[in-house]
Amino acid sequence: MEGPSPVETERIPSTLPRRILYGLASAAAVCLLPFSVNAFVQGNPGLGWGILAAFLVLGIDALALYLKKSPPIPLILLLVPIAVGTAVSLKVQGFFGALWAYPTVLLFTFGLSRRMAYIGSILLLLIISALVYHYIGLAYTIRFFVTLTLTIILANIVLSIIVDLHRRLLDQATVDPLTGIFNRRHMERCLSDAIERKRRNSGPASLLLIDVDRFKRINDQFGHAKGDAVLKGIVSLVANRSRKLDLLFRIGGEEFMLLLPDTQEAAAAVVAEQLRASVAESPLLDDRQLTVSIGVGELQPGESLDSWMKHADDALYAAKKAGRNRVVCRGLPRPSEDLTLPDAESEA
Repeated sequence: MEGPSPVETERIPSTLPRRILYGLASAAAVCLLPFSVNAFVQGNPGLGWGILAAFLVLGIDALALYLKKSPPIPLILLLVPIAVGTAVSLKVQGFFGALWAYPTVLLFTFGLSRRMAYIGSILLLLIISALVYHYIGLAYTIRFFVTLTLTIILANIVLSIIVDLHRRLLDQATVDPLTGIFNRRHMERCLSDAIERKRRNSGPASLLLIDVDRFKRINDQFGHAKGDAVLKGIVSLVANRSRKLDLLFRIGGEEFMLLLPDTQEAAAAVVAEQLRASVAESPLLDDRQLTVSIGVGELQPGESLDSWMKHADDALYAAKKAGRNRVVCRGLPRPSEDLTLPDAESEA
């Protein structure tokens, strides 16, 4: 079962650097154009073409990000025009030409993957330091090398803090604090993705709605702490019998949903029966039996999210009505055999 793992949290914040990159690229592109024109006017075509090339790279990437597409030009290619432009600027204007390295480091840090950002920043540091040494001298080279190194370190520290805060906010928005699995808010997004896959390539998907039988009685007799422990124990049991691509959500107090991608209803029913039996045989309530009722529903062609969930919920209701500790499938008229001892109570 796939929960909020490091892999998942690494993937979800991917929109963060795109937003930062869009702002930086847009601002840099606007600021670079006047410098390019000024270089041509002053008779420095080499510097003008170098700045113009950087302007075009950033402008094209910023436009792509605005249109919600991937940047077509890798930012690492900025090393070439930056190096050429810096060499010309150092020769003509002195040390001021090396100052372009600092905003370039920010672009690399926030616009590239961490690995490529390190490589690009280090290459930039070495190339520009060598150019400063060649055109200006050792004293300025040492100062430039130290300050740009500190800029690279501080930029990466800031990025790490931003990503960590983003992940924490994401966890608060998508993860159930008690059980550590996904919550109802994230469920809607994942189910919508499954519906889209069904529409595109007819990939099957099934839902298991899992409800703990007589959970209110557990809280009343054993206390809420024991009730919480039971919910965590059920999550652990489901995780042990699920695949890594399956997704588990807590959608109510004692109600869970397991999304089974690439799974038809018959196979989902087998999984549901295994889970039901596993819970019934578990020692989660010490010497008393704990049971769950499960409704199974396969996504049908053209079905909406609400309809899919309603049919699975109807199957769960049928399982509860028939005596609990049962698996009922959307496509089957009768629930599976009840394996519990008779109980006269009709508590929901």
